[in-house]
Amino acid sequence: MRITTAEVALIAVFAALQALLSVFPFTLTIGVSGQITFGVIGGPLIGILLGPFSGGLAVLIGSFVGVVLNPAGALFGFLTIIPPTVAAISAGFTRSKRGYIAGMIILVFLLIFYVNPIGRDVIGYTWFHIIAMAVAFSSILYVEKPTHGVYDTKRSAGGIVIASLVGVLSDHIAGSAIAAWYFPPFPPAVWYGVMFIYPVERIVAFFLTMLIAVPVFYSIQKSGLAEKLK
Repeated sequence: MRITTAEVALIAVFAALQALLSVFPFTLTIGVSGQITFGVIGGPLIGILLGPFSGGLAVLIGSFVGVVLNPAGALFGFLTIIPPTVAAISAGFTRSKRGYIAGMIILVFLLIFYVNPIGRDVIGYTWFHIIAMAVAFSSILYVEKPTHGVYDTKRSAGGIVIASLVGVLSDHIAGSAIAAWYFPPFPPAVWYGVMFIYPVERIVAFFLTMLIAVPVFYSIQKSGLAEKLK
C-alpha cells in the first residue's frame, strides 16, 4: 500500500497529538500503580479521522513516544502501546463500514482474556465489551464515502458515534487481556469490584471522543482533506 506525502504529514501530526495526550492522566488505576492517560481518547479519535491503517500507525508511533515521555502511564511497559493502537484500528474499520473486523478484534482479545484462569473466574467482567462486539458486528450506520463530494450528515454522525464506542471498548478489552497475563493474579473480588466502575470511565471517554470527532471530521471534510482519510 502506497502512502502519499499528505498521509505521511497527517500521520506525523496525529502521532504527535497521541504522544501529547499520553502524557496527561485521565484516571487512576485500581490494584496497580500508574495512571490511564488521555491516550484512551486519542486512539479511537485518530482512528476515526485517519482510518484503520494511517490512524493505527499514527497511534502506534505516538503511543511509543508517550511511553518514553511518561513512564507512569506505561502500565504494561512497552506493551502499553497495544490498547490504543487496537482502538484506532477498530474505530477506523467501524467508521469505514467494516465493523465486523473490529468485532473480530474484540473477540480475539476476549478469548485471550478467557484463556487465562482468572478470566474464566470473572467471566461477567466482560459484559460491556460483549455489547461493544455485538454493536461492531451488527452496526448499520456508518461514515460512508461521499457522493459527489457530499457526506450524508446523519449517517456519518451515527457512524462516528458507533466507532467511538467500539474504539473505546476495544482499547479496554485489549488492556484487560494484557493485564490478566502481565500482572500477578488479582483475586476475583478485585475484578468484580471494577466491573461496574470501568464502564463509567469508558462512557466518559466515549462521550469525549464523540464530541471531538464529529465536528473535527466535518471540518476536515469541508477542507477537502477527507479524501486523504482511508
